[in-house]
Amino acid sequence: MKWNIPSLEELEDVIWKCTACGNCKTAYDFGPPPFYGEICPAGVEYGFDGNMASKGKIAFARGILDGELEWTQDFVDAIYKCTVCGGCQNQCELDHKPFIPEIIEAMRRKAVADGVGPMPTQKVIAQSMRSFDNPYQGPRRVRTDWTRPFKKAKNPIKNIMKKDAPILYYVGCTGAFNLPVRNLPVATASIFQKLGLDFGILGENEICCGSTAMRLGDAEEFKRVAETNLKIFKDLHDNHGVETIITSCAGCYRAIKKDYSLLDEYEDLLDGIQIIHTTDFLFNYFKEGKMKFTKELPWKVTYHDPCHTGRHLISFDIDEDGSKQWKGSYLGKSEDNCLYDIPREMLKAIPGIDFREMERIGSNSYCCGGGGGVMTGYGDWAAKNAGLRIQEGLDTGAEQMISICPFCHYNLNEGSKRIQSNMKLYDLVELIDMAL
Repeated sequence: MKWNIPSLEELEDVIWKCTACGNCKTAYDFGPPPFYGEICPAGVEYGFDGNMASKGKIAFARGILDGELEWTQDFVDAIYKCTVCGGCQNQCELDHKPFIPEIIEAMRRKAVADGVGPMPTQKVIAQSMRSFDNPYQGPRRVRTDWTRPFKKAKNPIKNIMKKDAPILYYVGCTGAFNLPVRNLPVATASIFQKLGLDFGILGENEICCGSTAMRLGDAEEFKRVAETNLKIFKDLHDNHGVETIITSCAGCYRAIKKDYSLLDEYEDLLDGIQIIHTTDFLFNYFKEGKMKFTKELPWKVTYHDPCHTGRHLISFDIDEDGSKQWKGSYLGKSEDNCLYDIPREMLKAIPGIDFREMERIGSNSYCCGGGGGVMTGYGDWAAKNAGLRIQEGLDTGAEQMISICPFCHYNLNEGSKRIQSNMKLYDLVELIDMAL
């Protein structure tokens, strides 16, 4: 299979389009009302240009390409001190803009290829992927532990390899293996059963989407699991009647929709299959009047936008041939694929919900701090950063925070504990399940 994952050398032209203006350091919005705030978790924590937004990281990339920078432990450490949240990308207005996260990940791919990356604490992920097909060192049999309540209630979850169904619920590794987050797949499956959907899971046959490996720069491991998944998806469509793949994981959704599309055969392998996030799928049901909320939740809540269902799904318009402006120029962006409004509409529709908005939202949302391998490589920093986001939520007067990402779910709850807050992060599917 032919992948179009760019090397650092192939990105050299766009790397030199950065003017080091510094716009990437902070979030801004002309409003009205105008808004200005911090956007880079690494910049907030470490406070120097090498770790503040893309300005410093691009200097690193130039140094690698020029041969002026060598792989020292501190240098590799600096490259991995980034959540790859894309906050800097949203601020940039240069032709360099569409490529910033790709440049950061390309540096990591080069580090891995040269045998110096990822960081020692992150290497367990790579080993776990090779040994267990997931980043949690979890045996395959553990993948279905979350389904036990359904079996006990004599309403078991269907194994789609044994009984055909039009919908595959792709659970994801975090929901299956991370104990504090297992209530996400439970709530998702509960909703699907309440709606009478004909769905199934891969169970022990499910493997990681590869997102974590891709973020760490392990392109070969990513390609291995991605190609396996795409072949499985095609077989499910051709031989088991699958027409829709639903995932509640922001990372899985981003990987399948965006990372997998770097494969030449992507369209052919997924022909006839819709890939959709649970929130989007349920919103369609809600709009059509097929899902009604009957129970009241008298909660004061705020909403946190995950990076992988937000900024990472922005589409950029580039003048490829120079016919509109000049070759390679950035013309604009579209946020049509970003899940910003839909979760909020769903939240506000639940009876009793008192919704409070934080200042940094949508494309200017502040990252929870767990992405890009940071939660594994720099756990204390990830939790500290999450505490900053929790405090921002508390400042609205909200009592609970809602999101649609299992990674955010885990890390923000860790951040809440760190600042000794009573605020808890719930996934939107948990509230929907309560309200049905």
